[in-house]
Amino acid sequence: MGAFALVRQTAFFVFLLGLLGGSAAPGLGAQPLEAQTPAAQTPAVQPVLAQPPQTPRPAESDEAGWSVGTSLTYPVVRIFPVHINRRLDARREIFFGPAYQGWTSGTITSDVYNILLGYRHYLWRGLHVELELWPGWGHWYSTVTDRRYAGWELWAEPKIGYRFHLTPRFYLQPAPGVGFGIFRTNRPPRFDEDIDSPIFVPQLILGVKF
Repeated sequence: MGAFALVRQTAFFVFLLGLLGGSAAPGLGAQPLEAQTPAAQTPAVQPVLAQPPQTPRPAESDEAGWSVGTSLTYPVVRIFPVHINRRLDARREIFFGPAYQGWTSGTITSDVYNILLGYRHYLWRGLHVELELWPGWGHWYSTVTDRRYAGWELWAEPKIGYRFHLTPRFYLQPAPGVGFGIFRTNRPPRFDEDIDSPIFVPQLILGVKF
């Protein structure tokens, strides 16, 4: 009976320890169900930051604005043009300006004032084609008759060229082309013989942007 009593007491003691372990406080024994269940993962909420207003892309050096240029080659034959250019966008540019012609060819010397009118179309970067018109009024002196002949004229110059930027403001623009007369009134003698038309025109412009 002594051994049976010892076994019974041991079983009772183990049962008592089981009861105490099931009701123990969290951290001292078995943890409660809530602690054993992993917490639901709450996705982090990223704050939505207000985006600053989008500003227009600034114009490139070749996209818009005014510029003024003058020829470095035409003055060799006493032709003095000034180009006032208005760049409308990356492709289109219009230009105008005054010009004076005081050249001599054969028996004829010109004294003519012109207004330049033109359009320039850009194909790729600085590569462009252009058409330039020179309406004007003036006098042509003839050594044949020793007289001055007043009249109107219209000269045209289609060209192809490229604009190279020396600095952000200054540029060099070679634009060779062909020049030819459309009409002239009150022509002096030997006008057709002494005036070359059409003629190669080696244009080279130095300009500045504003």
